[in-house]
Amino acid sequence: MRVILVTGGAGFIGSNFIKYFLRRNKDFLVVNMDNLGPSSNLNNLKELERSPRYHFVNGNICNRELVNYVIKRHRPDVIINFAAETNVNKSLANPIAFSQTNVLGTLTLLESARYFWSKNNFKGKLFIQPSTYQVYGSTYNNDEFFTEDSNISPQNPYAASKASADLIVKSFCDSYSFPAVIARSCQNYGPSQNIKEFIPSCIFNILNNIEIPIQQDASVRKEWIHVLDNCVALIRIMFYGKVGEIYNIGSGYELSDYEISQELLRLSGKAYDKSKTDNNKRCVLNSYKLKNNLNWGTKYPLTNGLMDTIHWYKGFFSNSK
Repeated sequence: MRVILVTGGAGFIGSNFIKYFLRRNKDFLVVNMDNLGPSSNLNNLKELERSPRYHFVNGNICNRELVNYVIKRHRPDVIINFAAETNVNKSLANPIAFSQTNVLGTLTLLESARYFWSKNNFKGKLFIQPSTYQVYGSTYNNDEFFTEDSNISPQNPYAASKASADLIVKSFCDSYSFPAVIARSCQNYGPSQNIKEFIPSCIFNILNNIEIPIQQDASVRKEWIHVLDNCVALIRIMFYGKVGEIYNIGSGYELSDYEISQELLRLSGKAYDKSKTDNNKRCVLNSYKLKNNLNWGTKYPLTNGLMDTIHWYKGFFSNSK
């Protein structure tokens, strides 16, 4: 049985990935290493607690001794590094913490994997670094789509830490022939996201007839992808991706935070603003490489995905009372 080490697997994307992957790949065992920080929730994986194909390790990827122990003991064939500090506003307040986890933590994983995997010349091994569209920055050009070859221009400490991690991963590929792939995804949404994140907080406010607070950068346009579409993309990359490559994961659904909030109001049967924001900064990905070379495409139209998310949170909030 092959083994995947998923770091940050109790988080939003990681937990969705683990559940989706194990349902569809019976010949794999998943080891989930997570430090159970504020964005983690082991309840997302409660259904797997008794599964013989799932194992949980409580720990931080910055802990070199623990990382070495986990990799030596479980001998993963694939490592997917979801572990990251992700909140942009928090990165502005505490950039050091973001660099420690996102940069030094990634480096710790890479160096440990390089040590153990190199003994067999990396045969059958793969390291996947999920990254973010934010490493590209943004543009006012409505005709510009960021490709994998676009310059990176991060505009906040979170994005800078993820860009730095990407560069370190790429350096391991170039310097050691280390088998790694980088996957830069657009904005994820869907079930089991932390309720403090934008879409869950909007849904909570809508259900409780509370005004939705809109941040200063709410007019920045970006793509939104259902988390399961992102998980499928990562699985395609895992099985068919080319080592050393970067793959953009974009949905084609380009809206600002403000427009998303109005769409949630509309889908909830509440009054909404029909106007569109324009003349704004945007970050939209060109995902041609992933779609053409790895035969991937989204399955969740935005309306369907948002309705699915609204229904999930209705149940979640009802059960929380």
